[in-house]
Amino acid sequence: MARQTKMVTNNFIKMVLVWTFVSLMALGCSSSLVKSNKAKKVVKNEEIAELNQFVLKKNFKKEELSEAQQEADKKIEELILDAQKSGKEGVQYLASDLYFKATDASIRGDSQSAAFIYKYVAKLYPEDIYVQKKYAIELIRQGDLGEAEKILLAIFENKKIKREEDIGLVLGGLYAAMEQPDKARFIYSKILVEFPKSEEACVFLSKSLALEKKIKEAYSNLDRCQKKSAKAGIFSYYKGKIALSENNKNEAAKYFQEALNLEPSYYQAALGLGLIYEEKEKYTEAVKIYKSYLKKNTQQYAILSRLVQVLFATGKFQEVLPYAESLSNLDSSDLNLKVRLGILYSDSKRYSEAKRLFTEILNSVPDSDKILYYMAALEQQTGNIENAIGNYNKINEQSPLYGDAQVQVATLMSILALDSEENDKKIVIEKRLVSFINSKSDLANKVELYAVLANYYESENRIGEAVQTLINLKSEKAYLEEHDYYLATLYEKLGDYKSSRQIVSQIVEKNPENPHALNFLGYSYIESGENLDQAFGLISKAVKLRPEDAYIRDSLGWYHYKTGNIKKALVEIKKAFGSVKNDVVITKHLAIIYGELKNYELAKKYFLEALKNCKLDSERNEVITAIQKFEPLRLPASLLQEIGLEKK
Repeated sequence: MARQTKMVTNNFIKMVLVWTFVSLMALGCSSSLVKSNKAKKVVKNEEIAELNQFVLKKNFKKEELSEAQQEADKKIEELILDAQKSGKEGVQYLASDLYFKATDASIRGDSQSAAFIYKYVAKLYPEDIYVQKKYAIELIRQGDLGEAEKILLAIFENKKIKREEDIGLVLGGLYAAMEQPDKARFIYSKILVEFPKSEEACVFLSKSLALEKKIKEAYSNLDRCQKKSAKAGIFSYYKGKIALSENNKNEAAKYFQEALNLEPSYYQAALGLGLIYEEKEKYTEAVKIYKSYLKKNTQQYAILSRLVQVLFATGKFQEVLPYAESLSNLDSSDLNLKVRLGILYSDSKRYSEAKRLFTEILNSVPDSDKILYYMAALEQQTGNIENAIGNYNKINEQSPLYGDAQVQVATLMSILALDSEENDKKIVIEKRLVSFINSKSDLANKVELYAVLANYYESENRIGEAVQTLINLKSEKAYLEEHDYYLATLYEKLGDYKSSRQIVSQIVEKNPENPHALNFLGYSYIESGENLDQAFGLISKAVKLRPEDAYIRDSLGWYHYKTGNIKKALVEIKKAFGSVKNDVVITKHLAIIYGELKNYELAKKYFLEALKNCKLDSERNEVITAIQKFEPLRLPASLLQEIGLEKK
């Protein structure tokens, strides 16, 4: 049993000396606590060493704490008695050793340990105010407010020593924490008598009055303090804080501005004023306040942070860039900010800086799916296809981005195959693409992956394989109406209008008010030269449903062209082009209309525009075929070279 008790005691004292927190007071020691070598003969080193050995172990059961504490108390009391018997030097030696142990615990944040040991130092030196103060502070930290109050009040009311402002402030704060506002205000008032320029006492007194709804008294107190410190902005600022607590934002804004006028570097006032404007959604005014402050105080973190947030929230992405850079430099650990800054760099085409930032982030969080995705997209944007594929493939299967990342990988592989000029290399990459998609056939986005393959076959003008790829997906739950549209388009390219119209007719049967399906059917009849009256009815209905849709307007214009009404055709297709300027078909139609009107200058302009927008060889071939119908528009070799249709 004795051995067990000793172990518990050791564990308790380890707790006493290891739990840590930075001391409120500056680290130092009273002049009376200096070790004496002579004293070692009186208080044996072995006894101090035995006390030190109590720190060997840490864990102990809660129910053992009381027993351990009693044992520790007993041990130190014995040391104190021995030291006192040996005289002044023995007391000094023991007190110094205990003091350093308590201070070490305080610095480490172990208030329980520090308070436990300071208690004995204070017992050895009851007149040492510095030690008493340190003991009281540690008691507060561990929640023993009653005992701390006794010590601080005794010091504060001791007429033999000069009253210290900081003791009063701690005591006032203690009363506030103990919900004894009258006592707190009494202490603050006493401080102001002896220290009339004490900003802290003035503010704490006014805050206490405001909490008791004694608003006029709070304002009056701050006014008195302002007269004694005319250039200080703190008193106007706290008037603003009181006004805010009363929900009087206009009054608060006035006081915050007053504080800024008195003290332009008072960032809390600028922050308070800016936040009021933000709450009122007057973001322009808030930005002006923040920017004005930062002209003279460029590194103020809180203001920079608010400005960056407001500029991001209001979509001022280019404007926010330099401020986001400054903020990131101040806090390099803010990974979210680095991500946003990286995206800004990417949007600004500052790709090397974006890559540098994303690389830094990945060094900290190498498995971040979002950053891997951003990095992959950036590599893709800068043409580093294999690097992009590598980053997409690093995304974990459990990530919500995994499925989309695999679709991106398939898309990039198809781009590599399409861009390959060597047939053997193209075959190798195509096999890689097909193998990759087949290996992912159990994913939820299987349909998207095979749609990429169908698109690849279409781009290679292997329309039959594209059709078959989509047909194989029809039984999948993820096969949607949009895939049917695509399949219908492919059938048309094969000249199989019956299959194409059958698919879209089924869509119309389900929803007779579907403007896109109506337009598709109508345009199909126009292109084949069949049922033009029916085509006009279908497209007219689609126009009524979606009058602003450029593609439907183009179909209506093309109907007028096919039926010989060139002027009406021009009106409708110009409307379509005005809404969508980069669509190859609409631009080609406009060029054809101008060609029919013998306005060859405009016809050439729009044919060239259509050619520049072509992404597929099939599109280019269709545009060139249309150009060849107009003899005056035959393009010189130099222009064909310029748009990449003929090798230099």
